[in-house]
Amino acid sequence: MQKKTLKPEELKLTGYFADKLPKLLMGIGAVCLAVAFFFGLKDTHHFYYSYLVSFIFYTTISLGALFFVLIQHLTRAEWSVVVRRVAEHFMSNIMLMALFFIPILFGLHDLYHWTHHIDPGSDPILEGKVPYLNVGFFVLRAVVFFLLWIWLSRKFYNGSVEQDSSGDEKISLKLRRASTYGILIFALSQTFAFVDWIMSLTPHWYSTIFGIYLFAGSVVVSLSMFSIVLILFRKSGILKNIVSLEHFHDLGKLIYGFNLFWAYIAFSQYFLIWYANIPEETIWYLAHFEGSWNSVAICLAIGHFAIPFVLFMSRHCKRNLNFHLGMAIWIVSMHFLDLYWLIMPNLSKSGIHFSMVDVLCFFGMGGVYFSVFFKRVASVSLVPKKDPFIEKSLHFENM
Repeated sequence: MQKKTLKPEELKLTGYFADKLPKLLMGIGAVCLAVAFFFGLKDTHHFYYSYLVSFIFYTTISLGALFFVLIQHLTRAEWSVVVRRVAEHFMSNIMLMALFFIPILFGLHDLYHWTHHIDPGSDPILEGKVPYLNVGFFVLRAVVFFLLWIWLSRKFYNGSVEQDSSGDEKISLKLRRASTYGILIFALSQTFAFVDWIMSLTPHWYSTIFGIYLFAGSVVVSLSMFSIVLILFRKSGILKNIVSLEHFHDLGKLIYGFNLFWAYIAFSQYFLIWYANIPEETIWYLAHFEGSWNSVAICLAIGHFAIPFVLFMSRHCKRNLNFHLGMAIWIVSMHFLDLYWLIMPNLSKSGIHFSMVDVLCFFGMGGVYFSVFFKRVASVSLVPKKDPFIEKSLHFENM
């Protein structure tokens, strides 16, 4: 087997992706957000719901990336070393998402019914949840969640980058040990965060697997984003000799597997609630099957599950980069539709009410998100060049 060498020019992001693109994205993002806030002054209720959908979408990308990094260290994975740096950049954007969370604090009254005054005896269910669902504790939990995620992401990102310079193999050992408790912290914090931010939009409803449902979606969208970025890099001549079809094949298998897991959890949640027929549980699905929301639910069943299940099953489809790219973009769009379906029926109960604010919030937050991402990518090596498993990753082959 011929040994691959890492050339310095292959390890640094330069040109359009490093210079013009971050500035362009930041400009687009700033303008879109400014216009969205302007429209928000006229209809704060719709603005905050649109903003929450986009906020959750980009947060799930970073959290899915954090999980990917943790699990790669935990399992001592060798194949993923050359693609791990992209995940490290995505997870580092969780600090940016903490800043994007601030406007939501000003919209709590528009978003969450439980923040309204409740007359004693009028709503026994909400009264029983007051010790947990109150503004002070809600904000405190959000601060704790972001502090934990920022701490974990910085720990693993800084350790990986430090190893690029020192080559110290002990860093890999430290990160492997940290991943054992890091994965537990991630699981608990991610679950409670999505219960707070999404499930409490319907405070009378509860589901014991809602956190797992959002976890599955987070992993699927982040893996798809890795593929999109890496394929675009490869088409531009970046990492072409480093990230091979073998790596894309494995990314494709993970996307396929976690997408099936998402479908399994989605169906399990629906089936158990339908079978139990408890009013406090079924009320959520009744609202999400009302009017045109029922069409969205059917679209998710077909688009998020059936289409990827059939079209992305083949080994050849995963290794065909053009098809792989198209499938990844499709799954990302389905994830956004899924979040839109989870959140927006609380605003528009009769059916879809799409507006320009939805578009502006999505592209505004996305422009800033990816501007920061590409700026960070250009600041360090494109791969963990002195990781102990770098050689095995470079020569990785699927069996």
